[in-house]
Amino acid sequence: MSSAKDPAAVFAQIEAGQLAEVYLLWGEDAAVIASLQQALRTALFGEGKPGAGLEAFNHERFDAPYTKAVAEVLTACAQMPMGSPRRLVELSAPEDFHKHVQSESTRDKALEALVAYFDAPNPTCTLVITSTGLKGTSKLIKAAKKAGGVVELKCGALSEEAAVSVLHNEARARGWRLEGAAAQALVARIGSGRAELVAGLERAGAHAEGGQITRADVESVAVDTREADIFALTDAIGRRDHRRALALLSTMFRYGERDPGQAMRIFSMLVWQMRRLCVAKFADDPQGALGIKPFAVRKLQEQARGFDPATLESAYLSLARMDLALKGGSRLAYLSPYMVLQRWVLETCGAMPQVAAAYD
Repeated sequence: MSSAKDPAAVFAQIEAGQLAEVYLLWGEDAAVIASLQQALRTALFGEGKPGAGLEAFNHERFDAPYTKAVAEVLTACAQMPMGSPRRLVELSAPEDFHKHVQSESTRDKALEALVAYFDAPNPTCTLVITSTGLKGTSKLIKAAKKAGGVVELKCGALSEEAAVSVLHNEARARGWRLEGAAAQALVARIGSGRAELVAGLERAGAHAEGGQITRADVESVAVDTREADIFALTDAIGRRDHRRALALLSTMFRYGERDPGQAMRIFSMLVWQMRRLCVAKFADDPQGALGIKPFAVRKLQEQARGFDPATLESAYLSLARMDLALKGGSRLAYLSPYMVLQRWVLETCGAMPQVAAAYD
């Protein structure tokens, strides 16, 4: 195994049980990265798998900016699995090693240690390195391309033209006929995220019942992201309207409460919005600090008036807990990221104070 160009091929290998010793998944498409991570977790610890129920002994996760030393990661990789054929170790954001912790080492030394591991990985462990910040010139990526036991995959954002092409390829692979207008409608409604597009195609294909997939099939089953977009959710939270926020959240997770890619996209937007609310409430010159139009600043200030300083602080602390939970600190988040987001909405909107603190 080595560099891969097609996420679908990597998914197929994982589903067939052909697991590599190391995966380096990087690029802008966080949804594809998260979906591949979930596929690996399911392949090792899903229901009916030899490692099912043994995650506590065989699954470890590390966030590089908060990891004191790369040796912690490599030690986890070197351990023997317990009751399972393989361990799973996940490392995120290696480009930010030691960003938030004091260390005698340096980021470069940490990356060099990972490069050395590529040459002699533990055959009973799968190390998954993920990043949306690595550049193509990184020594980590260059080394991964050359290493025999590493699957290196760039998960980049698709153009609309490329997204339409992906849909046609996926349809042909399933023996389906896809109208050009239907493919364009899927992209227009869902966006260009590969994982979301394939899921939308499968729903449209099921609706077509084996016949040609038309625009009408797409319009019948594909959720229009513009009708339930993230901005409407953050607006509802800004107004502390928990009923509206929960309704929007439910629509976003209509086709899978365990979708980690969707959870991370929503989480990122929540962080973005809460930062904007803080600036709007506390900055001397919010328009200059935010760099947006006066009417947009006024809208944020109106929302921010619904939050007292203590509530904003609590919301930020809760987002930090959610970040840890979604990256592996909570079994509840592992099983249902949707429920974790529900709890944050209820706490932040004041409907159920402190509920988000109990993640496990």
